[in-house]
Amino acid sequence: MRKRALPALGLTVATAGVIGAALAMSPATAGAATASPAGPRSVTIEAVEKGTSVNFVDVAPSDSALGDQLIGTGDLVGADGRKIGTSSFQGISTDAEPRTAEMLTFVYDLGDGNKITTSGAARLNAQGPVFDEQFAITGGTGKYKNARGQVRVLQETVERAKVTFDIQL
Repeated sequence: MRKRALPALGLTVATAGVIGAALAMSPATAGAATASPAGPRSVTIEAVEKGTSVNFVDVAPSDSALGDQLIGTGDLVGADGRKIGTSSFQGISTDAEPRTAEMLTFVYDLGDGNKITTSGAARLNAQGPVFDEQFAITGGTGKYKNARGQVRVLQETVERAKVTFDIQL
């Protein structure tokens, strides 16, 4: 299979400087945060993810969904309507027919080198939201370099999701 560059991923790098200021706000603006002097700190961030670009890759054989990929990017918008980051994702279908399950990996770029990575599986619904799943935080960079916890993604439509990060640092 031929490798292709994904120009949409450049969007994440290009917008990193713009969104860094949004996360420099107080924890009450970006979500609730609690800390104890001797223990880990917990941060909650709530956002709406708005899809900006999606590409479907149909792998052989064409009559099977197994291995088909969905690759895309989106903008993360805070409760106040301001852009707080971007997302990039890859979903790989894990069933043959019909397409009802995916392994998903997300990279959330929250600016200034602060990223959160997540991974997990989702059951796709024919009715109602596309899926409503919890994904494990698998790592991070910058101020999230020791991040763990989970992210709830309520994928309402292909273009829109509610995202809630529960991060322990």
